[in-house]
Amino acid sequence: MPNIVVIVSDHLATRAVGAYEESAWADTPHMDRIGARGAVFENMYTSCPLSAPARASFWTGRFPHQTGVLSNGLKGDDPRVVANRSVPEDMPTLGARFSAAGYQTIHFGKTHDSGALRGFEVVPPGERPSEKVPVGYPENSDTWKDTWAMNRFCEWADKGLPEQFLCVVDLQNPHNICGWIGEHSSLDGPVDHPIRPSELPELPANHRVPDWQNLPLPVRYICCSHNRAAQTARYTDEDWRYYIDAFRHYSKMADDHVGTVLQKLEEQGVLDDTLVVMMADHGDGMGSHQMATKHVSFYEEMARVPFMVMGPGVRAGARVDTLTSLLDLFPGLCDYAGIGAPEDLPGVSFAPLLSGGAGERAYVASQWYSEWGCTVSPGRMIRSARYKYTSYLEGSAGGRDPSGGEELYDLQEDRGEMVNLASDPTHRAALLAHRALLQDHLRKEDDPFYSYDVVVDERWRSHEAGYTHHRGPTAVMALNAPS
Repeated sequence: MPNIVVIVSDHLATRAVGAYEESAWADTPHMDRIGARGAVFENMYTSCPLSAPARASFWTGRFPHQTGVLSNGLKGDDPRVVANRSVPEDMPTLGARFSAAGYQTIHFGKTHDSGALRGFEVVPPGERPSEKVPVGYPENSDTWKDTWAMNRFCEWADKGLPEQFLCVVDLQNPHNICGWIGEHSSLDGPVDHPIRPSELPELPANHRVPDWQNLPLPVRYICCSHNRAAQTARYTDEDWRYYIDAFRHYSKMADDHVGTVLQKLEEQGVLDDTLVVMMADHGDGMGSHQMATKHVSFYEEMARVPFMVMGPGVRAGARVDTLTSLLDLFPGLCDYAGIGAPEDLPGVSFAPLLSGGAGERAYVASQWYSEWGCTVSPGRMIRSARYKYTSYLEGSAGGRDPSGGEELYDLQEDRGEMVNLASDPTHRAALLAHRALLQDHLRKEDDPFYSYDVVVDERWRSHEAGYTHHRGPTAVMALNAPS
């Protein structure tokens, strides 16, 4: 049975990875090496664009509504908000399945798994502050936790690798971008610019939102429910370019750690015999749609994630266009290793795609509930071969009149998702077809989408639509403010 290393990066967007060829500024040579020697998945989607729900999902192969992990946690006590649960004890996990098959299963770094890492030996986390921090790129525990985790990984590898192992290296970065925003907030005045403007990346083509009124309410008002969106609300174009530059920097820090993992496998003489998976839990807006980090929306930058695989039996240079989901990780790794996966998983094995096999899927789905429970705007995404369809309960009369909370994008003609076609009569047939796909998903997965309450105070929908009009606190800030 093959050895397996899974490298997870928190917040990593495809635009920041050179192997995806989406930007001229990406600086990720080690990740690119994985892509060049293996398969690059072009259409891999997260089950939720938020860390805790996504991680509980891919370690169990289940959707958030099935794991019970719907948010990052709750900061209030509104009885209408569904409380987060830990992953049920009787729910199979990837670590437990491989451990039972005789693998040494070990995990280094970020957890945030709500119990889904059961079956792994989880190396205790710690921090190691940097001796020198570059001007303009402040560091926090995200970066320091990565340094600590990599020190522990290197100690483990240098002792000599076990005969059969599944190792996870779980990186915080480029999540340090959140701390960068905190120190460069437009709420406190202009962003400090220590880097020369001539060195900055260009803005993405879909940076500006052309029609705020044609977007669902929770997307129009992300600035009222997400701290980072409020803190970047009045960024200038140059501020946004500094943001993208900082994202490049923290992505490069993650890539350096990827290089260390590959180096240690090479030193131990097992690199060519090991399956290496490089992936992210969700993406980052990176200035597209005037968005920082991620929240509520299912735009490509947040929902579509890097996923690259190299190792024995993987066709070098393959570009996999098949629609895939991070829920496929569990069945895919089991299939590759010859280990039986639970039969009722919603995901599909990606293993046949590694050697050039064909794959076909009508759609993949993603979910949103809430970040912290301060605003709850449940949503669902259906991504088909050509279209992206989203449906939110807010503004849709609890699902009875979906037209109030829908988006439809033709990704063949509008990859940047600039024109919402949900109300376009010429796309009525496509809209109805995707409503039907959503119903199919809800039925197959016993998804209680329409049973959730929308929990949003009217004050968080009161200013003129668009993030630049935001003033004052967010729902999270208001909840945490001293009384």
